[in-house]
Amino acid sequence: MGISLVIYVSPDKKVVEKTLQTELKRIMLSELIDGEVIIGAAIIDSNGIPLIYHIPNTLTVKSLKNLLSLIEFVDHTAKINDDLLGPYQYLIIRFSNFKIAFFEMGSKGWLMVFVNPVWHVENVMSKIKQFMLKVQRMI
Repeated sequence: MGISLVIYVSPDKKVVEKTLQTELKRIMLSELIDGEVIIGAAIIDSNGIPLIYHIPNTLTVKSLKNLLSLIEFVDHTAKINDDLLGPYQYLIIRFSNFKIAFFEMGSKGWLMVFVNPVWHVENVMSKIKQFMLKVQRMI
């Protein structure tokens, strides 16, 4: 499924066409990213292509590309099953003074959440899971 990054704004600037991109961005900014604990997020499809992202100011798109190369590693880690460890929940990687949590969204892709290094991902798990459920229904 190809998703366009273009948002159509009519010449009279009164009609703005809503796309999946704009709706995901609105939900991401209003419900997930709070600026204190969660400072950024990215939704990556199953092919490793970012559908939409909002990254912290100190990171660049090039940094995001470097993180995308870790998707294969994260995918391999998610497939490792051990009865002692329990089911796979998420993986945290420290990158450029951030904690980045990778959450698998089934066959639909990945959710990357940029967390302030002072906080723990466990503190916002319910918020992240609610967001993931909404996104999985939309994609």
